[in-house]
Amino acid sequence: MTAKANRELVLRELVSVIMPTFNGEKTVLDSIESVLNQTYKSIELIIIDDASRDNTFESITEHKRKNDIARYRAIKHDMNIGLAATLNHGIKECHGKYVIILHQDCVLADRNWIVNALEYFANSNVAVVTGYYGIPPEKLGFTAKAFGIFRRQYHAVSSVQVDEEVTFSEGKCDVYRKDVLESIGGFLERFRIAGEDLVVSYKIRQQGFLILKSYKLPVVQKFGPAADNLAKNLRKEFVFGKAMGGVFPMFKTFLFRKIGVSRYSRNRSLQRATQPLFVLTFTLLLLLSMVFLNILILWLSVIVLVIRYFFYVVTIWNELLLMADVFHKSRSFAFLESLLVAALGLIVDFVYTLGFSYGLVLYTIGARL
Repeated sequence: MTAKANRELVLRELVSVIMPTFNGEKTVLDSIESVLNQTYKSIELIIIDDASRDNTFESITEHKRKNDIARYRAIKHDMNIGLAATLNHGIKECHGKYVIILHQDCVLADRNWIVNALEYFANSNVAVVTGYYGIPPEKLGFTAKAFGIFRRQYHAVSSVQVDEEVTFSEGKCDVYRKDVLESIGGFLERFRIAGEDLVVSYKIRQQGFLILKSYKLPVVQKFGPAADNLAKNLRKEFVFGKAMGGVFPMFKTFLFRKIGVSRYSRNRSLQRATQPLFVLTFTLLLLLSMVFLNILILWLSVIVLVIRYFFYVVTIWNELLLMADVFHKSRSFAFLESLLVAALGLIVDFVYTLGFSYGLVLYTIGARL
């Protein structure tokens, strides 16, 4: 079959959009509308509410009643079972050959998003396509901006770059081949609310498939109440660390295989890998200085801390400069912001590492993460 014929075949397939929701009434309708406004119409939308405590499900059902759209289903769990289990429920309910996992706070920023995404599947080696999250919402507070930069969520891209291979999907707006998802058993429910996307990504890559990040697939994440202040974002970092504490012993060195395949994969992977290493080094030196009352070792621990801080200043400042037009900020203001975000980065290092350590313990004793 020619590439053109294969592309035309792909573009006739039913696409299932699975949207897991939990306490997302402030953002979920925007996400739904971005799906319903797509030029690609062979879609079924399956929304599964994981026992929200707010009016998320009521908002969805009222929206559904007013629009009366075929292939639009809303399901609510009687009790909260976690993100991975909710996604697996969605996979069992759907009928499409391709599955889009779209979170309740993510908006498809292009009406041709699904068409553009499907074209990649003309290549039979591609199993997952993930979108580009480098576009911040119009109204963005300092905390959301700081964590978006720190997590490499907001990052500049070359004007000539269209797509690149990556080692993991984003987990918030991804397109999967359904048969590949089913072949690996779906999402591992041991990872309750984080890490399930990484496990799926590494399992898919172990089967020899490709994961692509496309800059033709813009996504805007509109932060909901789970990430609207410093404390909640730090809690999310703890949760991310806990999840990685389970992912790391599962895949070990495979986590770093092919990380150099793209700048994006390399930066994200090395960022997370160096967080526990920095904290371990700093803490060990600090403890040794206290045990042996050695001022030289104490100064070494201070030097390690300072180096880490200025590493953050340089990398964050560079990213802010690259995105200065997006954030509408001057170069001097970007430098001042980098000083503040870098200080926050040091705090995040310790919070993430604490979560990572806790996750290792949970994984070792066979508990759910």
